[in-house]
Amino acid sequence: MAVCKSCAKQNYLPQKQILNQKQTNPPSDRFVFYDQTFHLQKRGSFEKSLFQSLKFENERLLSEYFCLGHRTILKFLKDDPPDLIALVPSSPKSSPRPYHASDALLKKWKKLWKIRRDTNLRKISADKQSSLGFESRFFHAKKAFEFTKSDRIMEGLHVLIVDDIFTTGATVNQIARLYKQAGVRKVTCVVLLLSGGD
Repeated sequence: MAVCKSCAKQNYLPQKQILNQKQTNPPSDRFVFYDQTFHLQKRGSFEKSLFQSLKFENERLLSEYFCLGHRTILKFLKDDPPDLIALVPSSPKSSPRPYHASDALLKKWKKLWKIRRDTNLRKISADKQSSLGFESRFFHAKKAFEFTKSDRIMEGLHVLIVDDIFTTGATVNQIARLYKQAGVRKVTCVVLLLSGGD
C-alpha cells in the first residue's frame, strides 16, 4: 500500500493545523514515570490501515507518513534536547522485519541533533501486548523489559523513548521507570500513532 500526495494532504493537514494536539495528556488514574508524551498521528480508519501495512506487510515507506509533523515536536524540545534516544523493542529476538517502525524518525532526528541511540534496552518477554486486555498490559509491562548492562552511566541525561503506538501507555511508562531508576533526569516519549484504546 502506498500513499499518494493528495491522500496524505486530505488525511494529514487537518491535524497539522493544531499544534497543541501533538502533546498527549498523561493518564490521571495512575502514576506515570515519563515527563511528557507527544504523538505524531491520531488513529483513524486511514491511519489504522496504513499502520497495519507498515507493521505486518513490510511496507517500510509508510513510516515516512507517520513521521509527518515531527518538526512540530522539536519546538517543544529545543530548550532541553534529548541526550539519548531509545526505540522500544518489539520482541526478544530479531524479528523477520529488518527494521523498526520508528527507524525513519530516528534517521531524521539524528540529522538534527547530536543524539546517540541506546541499544541497552531489550525485551525479555515473548508475549505480545496487543493480545492482552487493558489491565493485563500493565502487569505484563512490569516484567517485559530490562537493560542488558546495568553499569552504563545515565545520571542526569534526558532520554527520548520512541514507540510505534500508544494504547494504554503501559510500555512507555515501564521503560520510563527503568530509566528513572538508572538516574536519568528527564524522560520524554514520542509515539508514531496515538491509538486511544481498542
